[in-house]
Amino acid sequence: MRTLGILGCGWLGTKLAVKLNSQKWNVKVSKTSTEGVISLGKQGIESYRIILTENSIKGNLEFFENLDQLLISIPPKRDSISNFSKKINYLINFLKLKSNLKIIFLSSTSVYGKRNGKFNEQSILFPDTDSSSNLVISEKMIQKSSNPSIIIRLGGLVGEDRNPIFYLNKKIITNPEGVINFIHHIDAVNGITKLLSCSQAEGVYNLVSPHHPKRKDYYLKMAEKYSLSLPKFAENDPTIIRLIDAKKIKTLTGFNYQVDNLLI
Repeated sequence: MRTLGILGCGWLGTKLAVKLNSQKWNVKVSKTSTEGVISLGKQGIESYRIILTENSIKGNLEFFENLDQLLISIPPKRDSISNFSKKINYLINFLKLKSNLKIIFLSSTSVYGKRNGKFNEQSILFPDTDSSSNLVISEKMIQKSSNPSIIIRLGGLVGEDRNPIFYLNKKIITNPEGVINFIHHIDAVNGITKLLSCSQAEGVYNLVSPHHPKRKDYYLKMAEKYSLSLPKFAENDPTIIRLIDAKKIKTLTGFNYQVDNLLI
């Protein structure tokens, strides 16, 4: 039985853990709070409390025992972005003794920057925020480590209970003529599962829906769908057409995106 650890089991990690449990994987997950551990335990998920800092790993370290793969799902937080890559560096050093452990790191397509163009896994990275800069540093450290690894660059995550329109509908939305680079959680979970199941998979993979409607069209439709006030747009913004290509995973694994219309 394959054993996966999910370090930082949030919204997406919980959906992934539930799916993998149903497929007879042995899944162990971590949260930073006791309440979070208890909550996931009630869902039948084997849960541990782990707190990662730039110079320590505290909690129940049995979480790291007998893992075949470790999925790192801890995005940079606004209040501690500068420490994020240091935390990843400490974790990598901690894992050096587990040389057969495969590391899967959930990164973001924000590492490509806000630029015109079409970007794939071979494109030059232009991180333009502290968060994306820390992700790039972390990606490079993981790729240089002695452990086999996969970097998964996710587009913006959406689902029935998660959508940017929930906090953007009362703001002025920039770049209305640009396009979205999102991924529904169904495809994110299925894509990650494909990569976890593929022994040949290493390197970098984008996970982004092939459906790229205009930002204005998308947010108007979402406001209507969720019965929210219509958002306003910065109509005079210079248009940036930024399109993330995510065909590589299909070539390797045969994975196909199920949610091919994000406007529904």
